Amino acid sequence: MSGQRYDLIVVGLGAMGAAALYQAAKRGAKALGIDRFDPPHTLGSSHGDTRITRASIGEGEFYAPLVRRSDEIWRELEAASGQTLFHESGGLIIAPPSADATFHGEGDFVEASTRVAERHGIAHEVIDTEEIKRRHPMLKPRAIDRAYYEPGAGVLRPERCVAAQLELARQGGAAIHTAERVTGYDVGADGVKVATNRGRYRADKVILSAGAWMADLVPEAYRAALRVCRQVIYWFEAEELGAFDPKVFPWVIWIGDRLEEFWSSFPAPRDGPRGVKLVTEQYHTATHPDVVSREVTAEECRDMFYRLTQPRLKGLRDNLIRAEVCLYTVTPDEHFVIDFHPESERVVIASPCSGHGFKHSAAIGETLAQLALDGESEFDISAFRLARIAAAPSK
Repeated sequence: MSGQRYDLIVVGLGAMGAAALYQAAKRGAKALGIDRFDPPHTLGSSHGDTRITRASIGEGEFYAPLVRRSDEIWRELEAASGQTLFHESGGLIIAPPSADATFHGEGDFVEASTRVAERHGIAHEVIDTEEIKRRHPMLKPRAIDRAYYEPGAGVLRPERCVAAQLELARQGGAAIHTAERVTGYDVGADGVKVATNRGRYRADKVILSAGAWMADLVPEAYRAALRVCRQVIYWFEAEELGAFDPKVFPWVIWIGDRLEEFWSSFPAPRDGPRGVKLVTEQYHTATHPDVVSREVTAEECRDMFYRLTQPRLKGLRDNLIRAEVCLYTVTPDEHFVIDFHPESERVVIASPCSGHGFKHSAAIGETLAQLALDGESEFDISAFRLARIAAAPSK
C-alpha cells in the first residue's frame, strides 16, 4: 500500500475528473488523479477537437447555473494557461415546428431553448427558413424549418480544456497517475482505500468520474441504467475550409422529423483538423467501452455524407479526412448524475452526462470538489440525484 494519504482521489481524468482535480488543487487539497489511459485521449467521451457550448439549455433550466459558471471558468483557464479554449461562432438549432424526434429528452427544442433564453435574458433570435438561407447560404433548410439562433454561443476545444486543467492541477501540487486502472475501492470509518493494477492508495474522500466505465464502479442496482452508446465523429473535406471558420460559420444542431435524422455540423478552427466536423447520435444499441468497435465503416461514412449531410449542407466533398468513435453514457432520462454514493458520503459520483455534459464540465468539477471537501455544493444539484435512475426503466 502507498504510504501517502490524500485528502481526495479522483478516479477518471476526462472532462469532469480533470476539472475536479484542478479545483481541488486550486483549493490546496492534497489530491491524486488516476486514469487508465493518458488524457486527453480519444478512447472515452472528452475529445473531438470541438464541443458545442450555449447559454440557453433547453434540456432544463436547472442547468443554467452550471453553464454560466463554466463560461467564467473557461475564461479563467484561458488566462492561466495562455491557450484559446473557446471560439465564439454563434449557434443554430434548426427544427420543424413539430416533430416526433426529441433531443436530450425534449420535444420542440427550438421552443424550449427560446423559453429558457427569454427567462434568463440570453441574447437570441428565432428565424425562419429564408433568413437561415440568407445568413448562411451553405445551409439548405426546408420550408417548414425554423431556427433558434444564439449569437454568443460557440465551441470549446475539449482536449485543450482537459490538458490545461490537468497541467494547472499538477502545478498546484496534485499527483497524476496515468496508464493505471482502478480495480475497486473500500470505504471505512477512517477513509477510502482505492486499489489499482499498480498499487493501493488511501484518501479521506473519492470522486468517481470514470465516464463510460462508471457502471463498473457504481452499486449493481444502478448499472443497467448507465448505457454506453457508440457515436462516430466525422471530418470531411471542404471545398473552401475558410468558409467554415468560427468567425463566419456557426455550429448547427439540426433536428429532423425522426431521431434517425438528427445531425450536427461544427465550425472549423484554423488550427484543428483540416476538415469539417459532422456528428449524428444513436441510442438504440448499447455496448461496453472495453469491447466497442473503434472501426468506422465505409457504410457509416456514406450514410453520414449522402443521407444526412448532402440534403442539408453545401461545400463539402465526399472525402473523409478523419473519423473517431466517441462514447456517450446515457441515463434513462438523459440527465446527469452528480451525487454522493448511496452508502457513504466519502464517495462522490459524477456523470454520466448523456452526450451534453462538456459545456458544463468546468462548473461540475468545481461542484464535485465542493461536495468532496465541504460536504455540500454551491449549486442545487437535486435534479441529478442517483436514486432516480435505479427505478427508471432503461431505454
